[in-house]
Formats: sequence, C-alpha cells, structure tokens
Amino acid sequence: MAESLINSIARLRVIEKKLLPKETVARLCQAASYEECLKILREAGYSSPEASDDADEIEAMTKARLTETYGLMMELLPGSSAHSAELFRMRHDMTNVKLLYKTRLVKGDIEGAKLDFGGIYPEAALKKAIASGDYSLLPKPIADALEELDVITYRDPAPQTVSRKLDSAYTAYARSSGNAFVKKYFSALADFTNLLAVVRKMPEESFLPAGEYPAERLTALRDAIENAPQKAPDIVRSALEPSRLKQAARRGFEEYLKTGRTAAIEKARDDYLIALASEGRNDIDTAAPILGYMLAREREAEVIRLILTAKRSAIPMSAVEERSLTLYG
Repeated sequence: MAESLINSIARLRVIEKKLLPKETVARLCQAASYEECLKILREAGYSSPEASDDADEIEAMTKARLTETYGLMMELLPGSSAHSAELFRMRHDMTNVKLLYKTRLVKGDIEGAKLDFGGIYPEAALKKAIASGDYSLLPKPIADALEELDVITYRDPAPQTVSRKLDSAYTAYARSSGNAFVKKYFSALADFTNLLAVVRKMPEESFLPAGEYPAERLTALRDAIENAPQKAPDIVRSALEPSRLKQAARRGFEEYLKTGRTAAIEKARDDYLIALASEGRNDIDTAAPILGYMLAREREAEVIRLILTAKRSAIPMSAVEERSLTLYG
C-alpha cells in the first residue's frame, strides 16, 4: 500500500513513460502485416509466453500488461482511494454478471461461459453467485437489483430488462463514490449513454440515473428530433449553458443531425471522457493521475485488440485507424 499519494504519483511519473506513444499506435496502423504488428509490440515490451495461436497471442499480450497494471494500482493507491479503481474495474464484472444472468434465464451453460477480463471478482465465485442466486458477494445495490430481477424475470424473462436494471444500479453505485473524479466520470458516461438511448429510440426506463440531463430534458430532446430537428442542438446545450460536457454533446449532436450516424455522438463521448481522464494528470494530491493511468492502459489494450484483430482478419485499416487514434487521444 502506498505511504502517500504524493509518493505514489512521483513513482507514477516514471512508470507512465512506458505507455505506448501515439506514434507507435500509428506505426501499428500502418504496418504491412499482423506479424509486423507483433514485432512492433514485442519491441515495445509486450510479450505472450503462454499464447498458443494468433487469437490467444493478442489476448495474452494485453492481459499480461493489464494484470501488471491492476497489481500496480494496489501498490500506488492508499486504502481510501483503492475502492475508486475497483469501481472502474467493476464495469467488466457487470458485463459478466449480465451475461451470466441472461445465460441462467435461458438455462444455458454458466460454467462454460467465457467472461470478460479485468473485473475484481474471481470467475468461479461470480459464476457460483449467479447460478445459486446468492448475490452477497456483490455490493448491496447490485445484489438488490439482482434480487428484484429474480422477481421481475419470473414473470417476464426479457434480456433487455436485465441490462437496464443492472446498468442503472451500477451507475448509481459508482456515482455515490466520495471521489470527485469518479463521480464526474460516471455522471458524464451516464449522460452520453442517455443521449445515445434517445437517438436509438430506446424506452425512457432505459435512462440511467441523470447527470446533467434530467429525464424531462431527454424527453424534450426526443420530441425535437422527431418533430423539429433544428431545435435539438439547443436542447442539448443552449447558449446560456457553459458546461464543457454539454458543449461536447452539442458538437456530437450537430454532426449526428447532418449524417444520421450515432458514431458522431460516440466520438464526442470518447473525446470527452479521454479529456476528463487526462485533465488531472498533473495533480499531486489526488488519485486522479493514478486512475487516469489505469484507464489509459485499458484504452491501450482496447486499441491493440482493435488493430491486431483487423490485421489478422484482413479488415481494411481505413475502417479502424481513425477510431484507434481517436481512442488513444
């Protein structure tokens, strides 16, 4: 455990130099082959000793680096801040909980389910919890949501109900954190998720606990998109609202209205969250730089998977290069 955040951040300044520079990501995009990508990554310190085939090698490379990163978080974050890192990692657990619960609903093979990597709960323990219906392993708000689902899905086993209920419980739990950075990040993520739910014409019950956009404003936005699209950007952000989030959302919405592509809003979300994770990197007395480093490592893994999968599958890089470099900030 870290003696203090100041000492931890001083150590982080050395460690964060090992992040892949954007130039290396560009080299990966421009590489002539999958094999050349692997060579570039090995030169950058990635390795995969246990990989048995191409797919395993991609996953083994990123898992090894992320395992190292998660262990580092335990060293760098004092006890009062360690929970903040767990809240971010729990999004992997929530992906797994939703998968396992839906598998149970259809009487599928829970033991054989392939789970997302990066969560805080052991795979065997999570599978046992969902299979048995004993959710005491999980935080109370998540456990309560699962118990409610046991009643709801007895009458109507709709998979979308599972996702909505658990996403809402997780968002509320994360936003209840006493860490200002965590609360701001998850509030922003909820706002963009709700905006995307509006343009995708999802029901109002799918809205996550509100950040800067209360439900009535989202409803007004939905009406504007259908009946007066030219008014939608002003509902997303009026001239009297200086909020950075609303500025970013408006830019994404204006592009969406021009093209009809929700990717414009997704890009606005990614840009905003990357900037949010980066803005505290110079703090010396908060956990923000350490949490930002963990998020940068996870983003690095996502970009590597995206590029190498495209190279291995002969997908044109034009389809992934822009997103790769955008995600990498």
